[in-house]
Amino acid sequence: MSRTIEETVSIFYCNSAMSLCQLAMNLYSQGKYKEGATICKFVSSLCAKKPLKACVSESKLCYSAAVLYENGKVKEGAEYCNKARALCPRNFRVVGD
Repeated sequence: MSRTIEETVSIFYCNSAMSLCQLAMNLYSQGKYKEGATICKFVSSLCAKKPLKACVSESKLCYSAAVLYENGKVKEGAEYCNKARALCPRNFRVVGD
């Protein structure tokens, strides 16, 4: 079975996205919402590169969460963030410090 270049490199995007998501969650837990949102916007661009429908949906939710966090809508941002993380095919749990 042959894999496309997108499928081959998507694991690197995914691993980077997961590490950066953990960093953003730590920033959110410290009340640094704008800093975390900047990272989440980048994470959403990484998730969009994986050729899976769930990852594209996750990417959109992650970006929306970042915008909400930036605008001080923390509760709503957290809801979108949780939905995005629930869609993640790797389905991991991130907890801030």
